[in-house]
Amino acid sequence: MVTIARVVEKIVMENPSLEIALSKDLISYSKLARYLKEEVKKELRKDVKDSAIIVAIKRLQEKAAKTYEKPGEFSARSLTTYSNLMEVAVITSSGLPQKIQRIYSFPELGEGAILNISEGINQTVFVFSENLEKKVCGGLEGEKMLVKKKGISQISISFGKQMFETPGFLVYVLKELSWNGINVIEVVSTYTELNIMVESKVLTKAYKILEGLLFN
Repeated sequence: MVTIARVVEKIVMENPSLEIALSKDLISYSKLARYLKEEVKKELRKDVKDSAIIVAIKRLQEKAAKTYEKPGEFSARSLTTYSNLMEVAVITSSGLPQKIQRIYSFPELGEGAILNISEGINQTVFVFSENLEKKVCGGLEGEKMLVKKKGISQISISFGKQMFETPGFLVYVLKELSWNGINVIEVVSTYTELNIMVESKVLTKAYKILEGLLFN
């Protein structure tokens, strides 16, 4: 059964900025109820009272606050940045694994060049140092390319192993970037490292946000 609470939650969850603002208790419940009323009525196909929407918003605020609260004490150890990166995305194919193995063998990777590969079911994304462009793209010859983008930088967060088992760690980090208008291009995580790719033009801003979040 579709209820007012479910409809309100659906609307808010589809708007991350609204959800974050609600979690920080920055929005008037009555004003938000009036703002959501027409869409709630449309979804339910009947008239609803502001008071009923306000009750749903209050319950959702409590849930959002728990989602976005700092989950314990973090032990981030360092922030490291890498610039002059680019991204290539291709359709995953049966022949791609062999090509990936050859790409991993490039000697430049042992000399400080960056390479992150995220393999999905249908797509595979490569983020790598721009000086590897010819070699990586040559190594992917014959694959269907979806995206080729330059001007990317990476922020690597090194943290204690307990963070791997801390619920909400990724949300806590990524929501702060979203709240400040930073578009995250890719995220690659390992056991004690989180790599976040952003456009180079916002690298300094993103770094300062994360530095303040994790080390102050």
